Amino acid sequence: MIKLDDDILAQIALQKFQFDIHKVKVVGGMAVQGASGLSYKFDYIIASGEDKIAVKLANSDITTNDIMVFNSQATDAGIARKILISEIELGEYVKKMCNIYGIIISDPREIATPDAFRARFGIPILDAKLSGGLRPGYVYMISGKPGVGKTTLSSTFLSYGASIGEKGLMILTDTFPDQFIDNIRTMNIGFAEAYKDRKIEVMEISDQIRSMKSDISQGKADSRKFITKLVTELKKIIISKDIKRVVIDPITLLIIPDDDFVNLLLNSMAIKGVTILITSGLRNSNLSIFGIEEYYTTGIIKLEYRPQNDISTRTGSIIKMRGTAFDPNPFDFKITADGIVPLSNIKMPEPEATKSNQEAIEGNSPENPTSDDSLFRSTR
Repeated sequence: MIKLDDDILAQIALQKFQFDIHKVKVVGGMAVQGASGLSYKFDYIIASGEDKIAVKLANSDITTNDIMVFNSQATDAGIARKILISEIELGEYVKKMCNIYGIIISDPREIATPDAFRARFGIPILDAKLSGGLRPGYVYMISGKPGVGKTTLSSTFLSYGASIGEKGLMILTDTFPDQFIDNIRTMNIGFAEAYKDRKIEVMEISDQIRSMKSDISQGKADSRKFITKLVTELKKIIISKDIKRVVIDPITLLIIPDDDFVNLLLNSMAIKGVTILITSGLRNSNLSIFGIEEYYTTGIIKLEYRPQNDISTRTGSIIKMRGTAFDPNPFDFKITADGIVPLSNIKMPEPEATKSNQEAIEGNSPENPTSDDSLFRSTR
């Protein structure tokens, strides 16, 4: 029995037909009416705009007649792209028939390798605890008190992604981009180089977002319209720049403390093929500012201070991670000139990043940001 999910099918569509993974929609058991007036039910239809792929799952007794029927139905339905998904060794006649009709044969096991759908941090101990990394297509949160390393960890996530060809986007909500970039240069994590090479984009929110939030709080504007506008613009940026990893640091200034608002915002932000990290401080709960955000994210990594042998050490723990196995046991780390370094990797004392630099990296609030028509402003 072939077990598939939308992510695997989207990756197959990307690899075989260069479909835009951001626009892919997968529907199982979809009935399509053909030009003859007959209706055909396909195992899956993968769509990207007007382009469609008909998908058939191969069983152990598939025959050339099955291939002929599949091709005939897809042709009548006006679907030129066809894929036969098989985890078994197909007979030579079946393979030849697929070749004649232009049906692509795909084995999902060749795509669904353990790391194929994981966005790694590049920190081995953390990636191991995450069963290889984060699953793209979901929103995750890094929480913790000020200065504990939320921005450093999320910046490392973007830097590592850039090093393996995954473009990143850092959206700053409470820090001047120029100051952030100047301070991140003090760490040898590759962020500044990736930014210079346009492998990472850095943006800030505009006054328009602050104004719209104020209107919503006063009952002068519709929160759904705000979310739609914000997410639509974010998706346009992601698609136009081929972004695979996004960090919003912190999420607080985009949120109105209301369950329905936070639920809709975070669910709307989930984009197929893109891994989104948000950061949050602590106030109304031990996981977030408003005590709401943690309920609507797919996973949470919490960073804390831990006194150890009269030395203040930082520790990271995975609090929850839906849809995947994870190790909840904490790991200790220090923030050094090389970024986040697990204590198990440190053989001799290394200087912590200076307090002033660390505080700067973890955030400075802008006092007089300039206005702009766009919700997000680029530093370019």
